[in-house]
Amino acid sequence: MADPLISLQSLPSHGARPRTAGILGTPVSSGNRGVLALGASLINLCVEASNGGKATLLIGRNNNSPAPFLVNGQNELVPVIHCRLSPKAPLRDQLAWIVLMSLLYRVLPLKGLRRWICKSVPWIKAASELDVVGDIRGGDSFSDIYGMKRFLMGFLMAWSILLVRGTLVQFPQTYGPFKSPIARFLARFLLKRSNVIVARDLKSQKVAADLLGPDAQVLLSPDVAFSLRALRPETIECDPPLQGLPTSPVVGVNVNGLMFNGGYTRSNMFGLAMDYPAYLTKVIEALLAAHPGEVWLVPHTFAPKGDVESDPDASFKVRESLPEALRRRVRVITKDYDQNQIKGVIGLCDFFVGSRMHACIAALSQGIPCVGVAYSMKFAGVFESVGVEDWVIDGRTVDTDKAVARTLDLFAQRNAARTPLARKADEARSELRKVFRTIMDSPLPTDSHPMTEPAVASAAPRQLAVNE
Repeated sequence: MADPLISLQSLPSHGARPRTAGILGTPVSSGNRGVLALGASLINLCVEASNGGKATLLIGRNNNSPAPFLVNGQNELVPVIHCRLSPKAPLRDQLAWIVLMSLLYRVLPLKGLRRWICKSVPWIKAASELDVVGDIRGGDSFSDIYGMKRFLMGFLMAWSILLVRGTLVQFPQTYGPFKSPIARFLARFLLKRSNVIVARDLKSQKVAADLLGPDAQVLLSPDVAFSLRALRPETIECDPPLQGLPTSPVVGVNVNGLMFNGGYTRSNMFGLAMDYPAYLTKVIEALLAAHPGEVWLVPHTFAPKGDVESDPDASFKVRESLPEALRRRVRVITKDYDQNQIKGVIGLCDFFVGSRMHACIAALSQGIPCVGVAYSMKFAGVFESVGVEDWVIDGRTVDTDKAVARTLDLFAQRNAARTPLARKADEARSELRKVFRTIMDSPLPTDSHPMTEPAVASAAPRQLAVNE
């Protein structure tokens, strides 16, 4: 991209006072270890960059119990401010009421009224007091590909913050695609009122810049989960059981239950050109023939049994599809490890094939050569950020046999790729620290931004260099 680079060191500093950060869009009880990895990584990046400040989660949830996360290597309870859609919830916690009170807060800027609203509505109080509030939308939900309901829920939560603060940070994420003109309009509305916008890949950086127009400021950064700490479990719980650690190289395969079942519609929702279940069977047979060790099937979304999202369910079905003689060399990871631990399990692999993007990031960030079997555009940009864009197999355009052949080609290249990948992963982590120092050092809102005007300052487009 030809945009001029802006030196991070040249950006203004706003003092060393510890700053507080509010984080939207990171569930704390999901079976999807990818969104939990985003939350854990964001909390640590914000805390590290804030000179000793704290993070608070603002999320849709049925209670405000603090959420346990590993912060700076210590188990901590992170404060949660919650909102709900349920009419059974107390009025102060209902999202519709929060939005209504936020509108009142905005249109009637009377100090006494605002104090009363803050006292009555915890969400608005937090939004008004935190130094920085940012949204990440689960990493890839700043889009309507998962349906308008999810998009609108995220929009209303972000809009309430804008009404109170006048501005918002967009943490590193994917922007688009948009199928609906309404979603595109609302996305532009939010972006134009965000004082810092960060994309995690070049393609969505362009999507965001195109929505904003010629004066866009869209920074570029690696995915935040490159910074997630890996914790190796004391024991690896799997089927069949394993005593101790593996004694020969392990190939890890992440089976995406959603892709395996054809998406939420169960009718090839993602428009795959390949037969994904057949690809998995064939590629595991081929990998077992190509190396002497085991294949581990590593879930990354632990949905209930029978759920369309369940990686463990799909993993057992894949193993059963193999010839009986090969099954003894295939283990399924059975414990629902947390995001740090499942990254530690992936770290035991010599080579990895993933279809959940954050399972792939768990491998890439540890210097493990990884093939990404993609169902959306987000894979390409993330792999590109660490110099392995040609390790993505787009399931929407590549048929089954070609995908198997390409995976074996990349398996043969794994040792040559290992050292450069590890170096790129280190650079990505360093870049993330710089990005979050910029975010946490951004000017504090002055409550002077009317909602009819964009909060984004006019300037030439800029980006952060990612491993240039």
